[in-house]
Amino acid sequence: MNQYSFNTLTEPWLPVITLSGKSEELGILDCLERAHELKEIRANAPIVEFGMYRLLTAFVLDMLISAGRRPEIPPDLKQLLREGKFDIGMIRQYVEMCGDVFDLFHPERPFLQMKMADEPEKALAGMFPAVPSGTNAMIWHHGNEQDFSVSAPEAAGLLTTIAPFMTSGGAGLSPSINGAPALYTLPSGNTIFETLMMNIIPARSQENGDGKIAWRNDRSPGGDRSQATLPEALTWRPRQIQLIPENGCGGGIVVRKMKFKKGDSTRMEWRDPNIAYRFDKDKITPVRMRENRPVWRDSGPLVLLNQLSRGSGDSKVSFRRSDVVEQAFLLSGKDKKIIVHIYGMRTDMKMKIFEWVKSSLVIPSNLGISTRLGALVQNELDKADQASYFLRSCIKNLYPRGGEGNKNALAALVDRSEKAFWQGLESVFFELMQRISSLPPDSAEDADTINSAAKDWRSAIRRLALEQFELAAKDMDADSDALARLVNSRTRLRGRIMAIIGEVV
Repeated sequence: MNQYSFNTLTEPWLPVITLSGKSEELGILDCLERAHELKEIRANAPIVEFGMYRLLTAFVLDMLISAGRRPEIPPDLKQLLREGKFDIGMIRQYVEMCGDVFDLFHPERPFLQMKMADEPEKALAGMFPAVPSGTNAMIWHHGNEQDFSVSAPEAAGLLTTIAPFMTSGGAGLSPSINGAPALYTLPSGNTIFETLMMNIIPARSQENGDGKIAWRNDRSPGGDRSQATLPEALTWRPRQIQLIPENGCGGGIVVRKMKFKKGDSTRMEWRDPNIAYRFDKDKITPVRMRENRPVWRDSGPLVLLNQLSRGSGDSKVSFRRSDVVEQAFLLSGKDKKIIVHIYGMRTDMKMKIFEWVKSSLVIPSNLGISTRLGALVQNELDKADQASYFLRSCIKNLYPRGGEGNKNALAALVDRSEKAFWQGLESVFFELMQRISSLPPDSAEDADTINSAAKDWRSAIRRLALEQFELAAKDMDADSDALARLVNSRTRLRGRIMAIIGEVV
């Protein structure tokens, strides 16, 4: 008899908020059967929150496929949304088909894990990037990885992060199917039911093979994969893991150790439905987090642009927003707003983890329906980027010879000034989106109309850039050389800003 058991179908572990604002923890069955009564999943760690959404999306997708109800075109999805809630009978039938595979500590088929008899036990901390473990100990804080333990519900939450956020781990340990973690977009509805359904997409030509969702997959991971189905990709297995349960001090189950080894790897080109992509010559890369760059600055690539080319010649690039965002605009209709949650984890493209983020964008649907209007918003963001570049340059020029010979000259001051510049622009940006969304789609040809809609935004660019420059300059030296640098830098910045935004009336 198995000493330990935690059935993820029925035991509470998914943290949800009800429509009345109450916090609860539910198992998978209760969460799906009550999904129309629940507002959202809300976990402490963004990567766990997205992992839970992705797990439930995969569950629903596989259930619909098994029942022959996967939407083939947007009207099919609209019909499913109109039903307003999940079919309890369909859920129960799917669970019965899957069998006894949802217990976290099942002796033969532990949920989202593999039974491993001969592997040595390791600290569970190696599975959670915010905990000191191995070479990651100095990145976060000092601590002993052997001291880290979690409850069974917390362990289940950590397992959901493996498919979307696993990084490379040295020789033989590949990242997940998307490579280094990207920014994941999750269009959000009024309920968990609507959110999950909005993230179900019709079958794509890219999907092939007979790969199954993780809990119905009898194949042991550990080889190179050249094809994938969407249910398989959403529950990708870049590692083989087996949790080792033990009795906690209060009588509950705790986990502090695991067995852990390489899983599936891939060299195939995979397009994740929740990721936006950059197309640069023959190279396609996911949009990822960047240091000191708030997510809203990438609103264009993430939610507005749809393969509209930018630049020219060798610098010509284009961006394509995620399939789920594209679908959300198709479903929304004109003069509405969609909410898109963004989840990301910034790495060194290898093992080191620097930060994670959850951000929310409220996007007027007209900007997504008309990508020409969306491109106008991106053009205004480009103006702010140019102004930010010259702000940095002109502050750095306050240092003798522009910092030549000292690459870190005024670095902290420059970073602080640029950060304040973008913080000041954030609220104005959402006003800009609203103004441009109200324009006719053919406004891209009318410079006067665009200038009028962007007037406040461009004024804010000029005001904030000049304000931050003066704040940076006030504590500089006051000798004649320093004053000459100040005058030259101020004049240069004003001229550059004028060239970027033009005359603002």
